[in-house]
Amino acid sequence: MPLPLRSRHLFPSLPRVCCGFLSALLVLAAPVSLAAPSKSSKTSKSKKAKSSASKKPSAPEPAASPPEPEPAVEAKAAPEPAAEPKAIEEPAPVVASKPALEAKAAPAPRSTPAPRSAPAARASSSAASATPGRMRIGVGPDLFLESSRMTGSQGINTSIRDESFDYSSAGFLSATAWLTTPVPSVSERLRVGGGLRIFGNYAAGGGRQFGFGVLNEVFASGEYGLPVADKTEVVFGGRAGLSFLVPGREFSAEINRLQEQGVSVWSVPRVGWLLGPSVGARRRMSERIWLRADVLAQAEQQYLFATSQEISGLDFSKNWSTLALRLGLSLGAEFSL
Repeated sequence: MPLPLRSRHLFPSLPRVCCGFLSALLVLAAPVSLAAPSKSSKTSKSKKAKSSASKKPSAPEPAASPPEPEPAVEAKAAPEPAAEPKAIEEPAPVVASKPALEAKAAPAPRSTPAPRSAPAARASSSAASATPGRMRIGVGPDLFLESSRMTGSQGINTSIRDESFDYSSAGFLSATAWLTTPVPSVSERLRVGGGLRIFGNYAAGGGRQFGFGVLNEVFASGEYGLPVADKTEVVFGGRAGLSFLVPGREFSAEINRLQEQGVSVWSVPRVGWLLGPSVGARRRMSERIWLRADVLAQAEQQYLFATSQEISGLDFSKNWSTLALRLGLSLGAEFSL
């Protein structure tokens, strides 16, 4: 049905009402939006005031000394990043130093070159060979002549029988081995040592045959070499020692006879002494070999019997000893150790 005219006039007015309503809302909303910035500005102002208040009391803090170490720690901690590049750069100098060390180690052998050491060694060896500076061992035969006397007596109570006789050695050959060493604290040309001389079966020859046994000598020696020519020197020396006689042949038979009669004698080696000078010449054949010849004079006394006891109420005594004077020529070779 058709609307009345009044209602028609109402609908056209609705847009105007709505517009007015919206404008009223905008008017109401504007103060609210304006109020909000004012609040935010107030809050910002309050924050600024607080921050300014916090800054104001911090102003006297620099005057206090305790907080100062904190910047130092920070300053020390700050360079730590710079230490990392150093740690990274450390391998570089190590690698570079290795060639430097090798380069330094390389010239070390040059300081003692072989051409220089060879002449030095030759000079030292020639000096050692020219002067007696090493231990030497020597061996050689001895030719000798001997004039001896066996002095002996046997007594029973007041009766004494002389059993002495002169003799010369039935042999003329012996062998000697010796060892000498230098004495640089006294003289480079002085040498001392020891040796062994072997006679073998020692017996009296000539008009009276008598076998004594096996004779050996042990001696200490000393010598001084005086250069007289190229590779040649005169040697002055001497020896002293002990002699040992192992009883044999007629001497052993005499011991057995006395033992059967109850005399206290033993079949043990007899001991004696020896002493004699020598002079000779020595020539160097090489750096380690020398040849020498010496003339030796020697005196030797050997004790054979020295007993005195009572046997079946009788006073028994027996004394035997030999004194030998020898003149000999010793030939030998020495080898440097």
